[in-house]
Amino acid sequence: MNYHHIQVEQQNGIMIVRLHRPKKLNAVNYPMFDELIHISRQIKQDRTIRSVILTGSEGNFSSGLDFTSIMKQKSHAMKLLFKLWPGNANKAQQVSANWRTLSVPVIASIEGYCWGAGLQIALGADFRFASPKANLSIMESKMGLTSDMAGSLTLREIMPKDQAMKISMCATQLDAETALKYGLITEIHDDPLQAAIQLSEQLTQTSPDAIAAIKHIYTRYWAAPKWKLLAYETYSQIRILIGQNFAQTQYALKKKTSPLFKLRQRFW
Repeated sequence: MNYHHIQVEQQNGIMIVRLHRPKKLNAVNYPMFDELIHISRQIKQDRTIRSVILTGSEGNFSSGLDFTSIMKQKSHAMKLLFKLWPGNANKAQQVSANWRTLSVPVIASIEGYCWGAGLQIALGADFRFASPKANLSIMESKMGLTSDMAGSLTLREIMPKDQAMKISMCATQLDAETALKYGLITEIHDDPLQAAIQLSEQLTQTSPDAIAAIKHIYTRYWAAPKWKLLAYETYSQIRILIGQNFAQTQYALKKKTSPLFKLRQRFW
């Protein structure tokens, strides 16, 4: 697929996905939905990728949904919302939910505006690094809508219910310090993209199998019944133990050398 509304860059196992409609402050139009879904599926199949960074072009993450563009063709709105089974993610929800299903960490690097659909996409990441001047808002209620892009999956994990409801109902604009206080972002950095790259590089020094297991345990089973969490912990540990990366880790620890994980694809 040729990408026209996102830019993709891969280096040393780190995939940078950049929302790229700078003249529209990276507002999300229908083709960008398709491109984000396509790249997330490609990453899922590529076991050489160790980390994903989501960011935006020219000083903004995204100003939200390009509502005018979407509504010019009503069939696009219907395609975004359509689903065969109520519990599955539709196209609008996949641009956030798909990042949660990956077996690698996803980091959102946020500068400038991160509103509406943009924030929903960022909420699909495991970590959100923001610049001091970032401005975040769940903007949908301002247009008479509810947020419907799966960001609520993360909101219920990271924020108290009353605070999440308040900022959603009021379409509150949050500066970085307030967003950090609410738990909406992970850290504040003057250069969030560089901080995301540094974290990604740090994670490449750890077994990709262990990273995958930790992400799935926390993402899938954080609020699951006790027996499910315990069962998946055991399953994950067995899966790690039979993999080459575990043997390599033990050898490196014994020899007091750094394991070359870049030579081993993750087990899942």
